[in-house]
Amino acid sequence: MDPEYADFLQHADGWPAILQDIDLFGTADFGSVAYAEAEELVRVIEDEVQIERGEDFSRLIPIGASRTDIDIFAMPSARKPSRPAPVIWLAGGEIERYQTFSDFFRGMIAENLAEADSLA
Repeated sequence: MDPEYADFLQHADGWPAILQDIDLFGTADFGSVAYAEAEELVRVIEDEVQIERGEDFSRLIPIGASRTDIDIFAMPSARKPSRPAPVIWLAGGEIERYQTFSDFFRGMIAENLAEADSLA
């Protein structure tokens, strides 16, 4: 597992509504209906669109999902333990790619700030 994501799970263990209706999964969510649905959406997307993972990574693992739409946050599973992995935002295809979980988290902060500014 990505070391930054593992650290996040130890401290926050998920984050409801990190961006609108998109939740980051906590450890209690793994194996849940929402997680199973996210895994299925990832499989469907992978069947339709080629998603670059890199040589050292295997299947995509969902780390978050929308409650009402098709948005999924996923990370490739590293073949070597403790290898940093990118976070890929999927919604029918690749929307955004963040090099690290920290970059992703900063990106979510920026998205929320931009949304708040647009409402002001």
